[in-house]
Amino acid sequence: MRSARETGSKERFADGVIARELEKRGVPRDASLPLAERLARYCRNFDRHRLAAALDGAAAAWAVQYGDAGASTRSTRGVREIERLMQGFAEEMRKLEEGLHVVSAYLIRMQNAARSEGRDRHS
Repeated sequence: MRSARETGSKERFADGVIARELEKRGVPRDASLPLAERLARYCRNFDRHRLAAALDGAAAAWAVQYGDAGASTRSTRGVREIERLMQGFAEEMRKLEEGLHVVSAYLIRMQNAARSEGRDRHS
C-alpha cells in the first residue's frame, strides 16, 4: 500500500505536468497550477487522448472566461486612443478651415481690388 507521502508526491508531479500542458495551451502560469490541481482530480484515469481533450477544453474555457477580459481592456484602450486621435484630427481640421476662410477673404479682397482697378482704367 502507498504511503500518503508517495501519493502526495505523485499528485504534485501530475499537477505540474498538467500545469505545463495548460501553459502550452495559453493558460498563464499563475492560473495553470490551480486549474491543474482541479483537473488532476477528474483526469486520473484518462488515457492521453482523453487527457488532451480535457486540457484543450479547460484551456478554451479559461480563454473564454479570462482571456477575453484582457482583449476587452486592450480594445477599450484602443477605442480611447482612436477617440483621442480623432479629436486631435477634428481640431486640426478646424484650424485648416479657419485658415481657408482667411485665404478666401484675402482672395475676394484681391479680386474686388482688381475689378476696381479695371473699372478705373476703363473710365
